[in-house]
Amino acid sequence: MKIAAAGFQHETNRFAGRTSPRSDFDAPGGWPAFSRGEEMGVTMRGTGTPMSGALQVADDAGVEILPILWCIGLPSGPVEDDAFEDIAGEICEGFKSALEQGAGALYLDLHGAMATITHPDAEAELLRRLRQIAPAPYPIAASFDLHGNIPEGLVRDLTLLDCYRTYPHMDLKDTGARVMERLIAHLNGVPAPVIAYRAVPYIAPPSDLCTFLEPARTLLAEAEAMVRTTPGLHAVSQFSGFPLADVPEAGPSIVAQAEDTRTAEEAADRMLQRWIEVEGLLDTPRLPAAEAVAQAMALTQGPGTGPVVISDTQDNPGGGGSGDTTGMLHALLAAGARGAVMVHIADEAASRAAHEAGVGGVVALAIGAGTTADLCDPVPGPWTVIALGDGAFTGIGPMYRGNAIRLGPVALLERDGVRVIVAPRKMQASEPGLLVHLGLTPEDQGILVLKSSVHFRGAYQPMARAILIAEAPGRVTSDLGQLEFRLARRRLAGTPA
Repeated sequence: MKIAAAGFQHETNRFAGRTSPRSDFDAPGGWPAFSRGEEMGVTMRGTGTPMSGALQVADDAGVEILPILWCIGLPSGPVEDDAFEDIAGEICEGFKSALEQGAGALYLDLHGAMATITHPDAEAELLRRLRQIAPAPYPIAASFDLHGNIPEGLVRDLTLLDCYRTYPHMDLKDTGARVMERLIAHLNGVPAPVIAYRAVPYIAPPSDLCTFLEPARTLLAEAEAMVRTTPGLHAVSQFSGFPLADVPEAGPSIVAQAEDTRTAEEAADRMLQRWIEVEGLLDTPRLPAAEAVAQAMALTQGPGTGPVVISDTQDNPGGGGSGDTTGMLHALLAAGARGAVMVHIADEAASRAAHEAGVGGVVALAIGAGTTADLCDPVPGPWTVIALGDGAFTGIGPMYRGNAIRLGPVALLERDGVRVIVAPRKMQASEPGLLVHLGLTPEDQGILVLKSSVHFRGAYQPMARAILIAEAPGRVTSDLGQLEFRLARRRLAGTPA
């Protein structure tokens, strides 16, 4: 048995202020670098990716994988057409070669919320091209991010699929493994599932659908219980969507897969009804930056242990944020939040200056706001260099565990008792390995400000004394009502039907 495999991921935020060129996919912060062919087969094994889980299942089953390529670009604006054509074209040519080598199926590691300048649903366009090469019923299976904007047409081009169950994403490898297990079973004679699709009629901020919290926690539990107790029901995939992509199909969807039509349709109907029932509960409390810092400082003087964590949710690189806004850093300094640590600001010049100055040296540069001068001001120095690192470490948190992370030279700076990590590149602050790399113990900090909306909870919620969600200026707007959507057709959660 031979199965071709490829991965192509991007989460598009049309409001991010820039497009995504081909170079964004070469070496993204926190994720494996672009790899192809046999190199991909070596690079991806052991990483915290769906592809890694799929490869492990194939290895255990004695299935030969014919690797095509794998790449990911950090969330940002629409993918440039040349970049999409280059990568999609290579996947299609690689698939043709794999077919000549006897590939009996194709596994795809996708995101589901990629848009290009020309194609609002880039994954559907990729599937359309692949189906021209190998029409149904040739088996094509895919794993997706929970934040996929999934149209029904894309679903119909797949033999089977699944998405992450958790947000924060802690089951990437498990999702790839689940899809590969079902694909191998299909090749061994298990019939392809009947698929039922439902679109939820509203869109909601992604942070309102964290599966650690209600109502998403209950939606996840109910779907899992349904699969366990319903004969013939293979999977119920709940996509929360990514509205900032601003595409026609932006928003949540439900995909039920079963042995028969009735079972699939009833499961999809039941979960759609539950999503409609919980709409009024989608309202995550958020605080202005100054108020969040004031509350955090008070909480550090109260009972409990561990850091008070503040989410700088609107500059989340995992949602298309630039990683260089300074609203929260200004608020920390204005409040005199001594001992607080901000993770992290993307500022290559500050990182370089810190390494030139050395530990104990002083950097006079103002930091941050390099790409967001329209939103915030740089924070002036002088900054004292507390610690330096090469930015090369292995992920230890539940999302990036096993990934070889290469941020480039990083530094821990301090001014007036407030500390900030600077790095040449952005990366969502959900990985505690960066603090450890610079000699900090995350559990021992007083206040941690993290540029992340939800993923930080995977590593930090178990250790946190309290968690506060702050709104400082950034490209990942929490209040969707402030945005001018052009293509998204569904209403905002909480507004009249």
